[in-house]
Amino acid sequence: MSNSHPDFGCAVLSIKYDFEKHTGHVYMPIGNCTDMESTVDIFKKLCPYVSHIVTWCDGELDTQYVIHKGDWIAI
Repeated sequence: MSNSHPDFGCAVLSIKYDFEKHTGHVYMPIGNCTDMESTVDIFKKLCPYVSHIVTWCDGELDTQYVIHKGDWIAI
């Protein structure tokens, strides 16, 4: 079974959103990496106040997307 999710640009196991912290999480299997623009768009549709997105690959911290001076950047 494939977990490929075209909106994220990779395989996704699950997502989570913390409405208090305005933070989204994407959990992926090993060897995957999200498309930043698509991932930000998905979470902005879920909650327009999202300000931080954390991606996890195989249980390890992968990438973080944050708003910096009005633009989303990857760190």
